[in-house]
Amino acid sequence: MSKKKIGLLSFVMMLVLVLVTACGGKDKEVSLGTTESGSYTNDYFGVSLSFPKEWKFEDAVGMNNLMEAGKEVVTGDDEKKKAQMELGQAKTLNLLMASKFPFGGTEAGPSILIISEKVSLLQGVKSGEDYLESSKKLMTETEIPYEFKDITTAKIGGKDMHTMQTTINAGEIVLTQDYYSTIIDGYAFNIILTSVDDASKAETDKILKSITFK
Repeated sequence: MSKKKIGLLSFVMMLVLVLVTACGGKDKEVSLGTTESGSYTNDYFGVSLSFPKEWKFEDAVGMNNLMEAGKEVVTGDDEKKKAQMELGQAKTLNLLMASKFPFGGTEAGPSILIISEKVSLLQGVKSGEDYLESSKKLMTETEIPYEFKDITTAKIGGKDMHTMQTTINAGEIVLTQDYYSTIIDGYAFNIILTSVDDASKAETDKILKSITFK
């Protein structure tokens, strides 16, 4: 696989979770939080974290534009999946996207994505585990050859979260994503960390350790 495709795949893996948000409608009340160089805070969800100041980051508008650009890679020629992803984009609360390298570029590296959605808009989702199970089902229907580990639990910033790890063997590198999900004030709150080797995993682990919940 070429470096350009590997870099794009690393970015696209960050986008696939929006496919799970295909039921219900938008909610405009919840805060999207504040992203600055090296930090993210959201008083509504009571969360704050740090990431390297030199990392690239996007606001909600930029995230929507990037998702539009990566749509074809995720869905291929499947019109049903394209429509589903468009619906998901309209309903996902994009809270944070930050990456060591430019989004969609030729270099694959560590990144973080945080998205959220109102639980009442998701069929059968009552816990972080339910959300991850729904995500897993939809991810297996994409063009990306995911491999999954079992869903477990972890305490992140003092809060209990369900977690799931996925990997993709891209030949030259193995891309790993760690998903963390919990329910906060009626919303499914999700953190996705992407790494490609031990060094980048150490960077995402440092971000994970910086997370605090009020």
